Amino acid sequence: MKQNKLFLFILSLFIIMPCTFAQKGKTNKKKDKEDYSYDFTFNIPGAKDTIVFLTINFDGKLMLRDSAKPVTPGVFRFKNTKKLEEGFYSLVAQKRVQYLSFMIDDKPFFTITTDTLGNPDKTTVINSPQNELLVDFQRHTAAAQKEMTKLSTAKKACDTKNLTDSSAIYKKQMEDVNKEMLDYIDQLIAQHPDYLFVKMQKAYKEIDMPEILDQNGDIDVEAGSAYYRTHFWDNVDLADGRMIFMPVLQSKVKEYFERVLQYQDVDTINKYVDLTIDKCTDTITYQYMVNYLSRYYESSKNIGHDGVFIHIAKNNQLKGKCYWMDEDLIGKYRKRVERLEPLLIGQHAPELFIPDTSEQWHSSHKLSKPYVILWFFDPDCHECRRETKKLRALYDSLETAGTRNFDVFAIANDCTPERWKQYVKEEGHPWLVVGGNKGNIDYLEAYNTYETGNPTMFILNPKRDIICNKRIPINMLPTFLEQYERIEQNKLKRAGKL
Repeated sequence: MKQNKLFLFILSLFIIMPCTFAQKGKTNKKKDKEDYSYDFTFNIPGAKDTIVFLTINFDGKLMLRDSAKPVTPGVFRFKNTKKLEEGFYSLVAQKRVQYLSFMIDDKPFFTITTDTLGNPDKTTVINSPQNELLVDFQRHTAAAQKEMTKLSTAKKACDTKNLTDSSAIYKKQMEDVNKEMLDYIDQLIAQHPDYLFVKMQKAYKEIDMPEILDQNGDIDVEAGSAYYRTHFWDNVDLADGRMIFMPVLQSKVKEYFERVLQYQDVDTINKYVDLTIDKCTDTITYQYMVNYLSRYYESSKNIGHDGVFIHIAKNNQLKGKCYWMDEDLIGKYRKRVERLEPLLIGQHAPELFIPDTSEQWHSSHKLSKPYVILWFFDPDCHECRRETKKLRALYDSLETAGTRNFDVFAIANDCTPERWKQYVKEEGHPWLVVGGNKGNIDYLEAYNTYETGNPTMFILNPKRDIICNKRIPINMLPTFLEQYERIEQNKLKRAGKL
């Protein structure tokens, strides 16, 4: 797939936008000597601010790094002996709106003059080649967007009147404008590959996709998807620690893991998680990526994503690679892994022996139907009662239709035996209900219900392996089991066992 997106995906660096501050900074104290690590000035004629703020982009937020009062009305000077991170910065007005965006590189000694709107046509830069390039890029983008808007309006008018020839002309002109902008970006990349701003523009570019054909000469969609997953990071320099202070990194990370890989199986996700982390050879990007991925997959509601979290933790936090973590935090990761790993998809479920209300003991693994729904509930939990009614309705409808392929092994937990027995008597459920705080093992600990709460659901296959370790909507149970059986059949076919 060749790049065909309009350049509108590129950040509109000059648009005023609201921002929030995520970290407090300190104003500079006066220094007797002029050995500053940074010293730059903004001239903004007409600005009425009594203070402005210097912020850096990090993980979708603007982090406060410094502030300055006017030297004279509309003139703001930032200087300090403290070193600033290289990255994408914004000058933010007293009313928390953005004046302009700019780059801090290894030579943060410059002057920028602009108007109160940050208009690139009214902006000049002294002593910062990278920021001169950034402003030039803004001018190109603004002019191209203006031309594109004009052509798009004209094309829509032709489309309304069914003037196909004229519409085709405007479409071609729009494509020319887009190509000219993309060629301009390619020229920047070729001429200034080490500029951080240029690295950001390169990172926004889509990768060039080859046309991959199968043995019949048709487009191989699966191979194309695999190529895209493998080469997704080709235009992003994950070895450059400065990239964590560029807005492109967060957007690319979210796109890759929350869209491209979202519904892949655990083994596939783990493969590309490792591929991504291995590219983060700079300690800063490594820390950012491991922290993001650990947080994302640990909190994900997707079935199987806890397995990705375990994979990340075992190969990073628990291997001593995370230098920024102390022993207490690493110990918490270790306990978390020990608690979750036995309950991952594919693990053999811990067998439960628990008595019913008549003190007859039952095994969770010795039930007649192919599948077992382990249903942990509390009789006094309103959500448990509501969801149990849904489960009962589904159970009865499938039973009537003769298509029920699962048994329910319901475990009443966090209640006194009296309340549990009274609940069973009142509800009269058609499935097995056990409880009474008795069992062969601490089933609340074994199935981690102390953490997940009530109700908790696990689904076991005919081998009594775990195939679902999160509660899914009750009405989705038949579809889930159908999909599981289809996937298992396809695995057997690929292995030549069917």
